[in-house]
Amino acid sequence: MKVWLVIGMLIMVGLIWWYEWSRLERERRKERAAVAILLGLGMILAVLLIINPELPGPTQLVNALFRPFGKIMEK
Repeated sequence: MKVWLVIGMLIMVGLIWWYEWSRLERERRKERAAVAILLGLGMILAVLLIINPELPGPTQLVNALFRPFGKIMEK
């Protein structure tokens, strides 16, 4: 069952890649790199969450990283 979810997600990522990549001009290498990196990170996160739904989300990571800074700022 999870294999089909991963395959469906990869198809969707491929469609998004094709649509965005075809709209960007060849000279805009930084924008193409940004699209590739963000799409790749999103794909990795989606596959990990499909395989193990109990993984903590990205907001929990951000909260864990910035909670000490928030406590310092309150003082």
